[in-house]
Amino acid sequence: MILRFFFKLIRRFTHSMAYRMSLLELNEIQSLGERIGIASRLTVKGGQYISIGDDSYIGPECRLEAWDSYEGESFTPKLVIGKRVKINSKCHIGVINKIEIGNDVLIGSNVFITDHSHGASIESELSVPPTNRKLFSKGNVVIGERCWICENAVILPNTHIGSGSVVAASAVVTKDVPDNVIVGGNPAQIIKKIGNSDKLGILS
Repeated sequence: MILRFFFKLIRRFTHSMAYRMSLLELNEIQSLGERIGIASRLTVKGGQYISIGDDSYIGPECRLEAWDSYEGESFTPKLVIGKRVKINSKCHIGVINKIEIGNDVLIGSNVFITDHSHGASIESELSVPPTNRKLFSKGNVVIGERCWICENAVILPNTHIGSGSVVAASAVVTKDVPDNVIVGGNPAQIIKKIGNSDKLGILS
């Protein structure tokens, strides 16, 4: 009985400390809206390049990382999270260029969004460990308003997801997605058009 109480006390203390740490990390963020909900164990890197809009929520164990330098190279990252955005647990967003998430977007758990990779996937890099390769960005990531990004999805660089679209669970987005469609698979393809026709499509 005493042992159970002791472990419960440790868990409560750990949660409280993690929450305090997340509040400290939030102080680094460039622009923070009103009525923001932040769960515990948030990791923030480069907060001065991050903005979060009003009434948004960041779930537990999320990572928001804006890298301004790596392996001797400098970047000008920008991460813009709109208003009323809900990001669930264990999501990882990494930026060296620009990632913009529109208003009213819902992001499920374990989602990875990045505008860069470790290296450019060229032959001359094969002898270099991935962690030592220079970061490379093919372009920005833009997620339009009212999108739903389901659990375990991956959004890769140089992609634009149109407003009102749904990215199905475990989908890997490698190309632009038009407005008001559902995409799924790896690589993601249109599996349904919302409110128009049910024809299948191929991403351009």
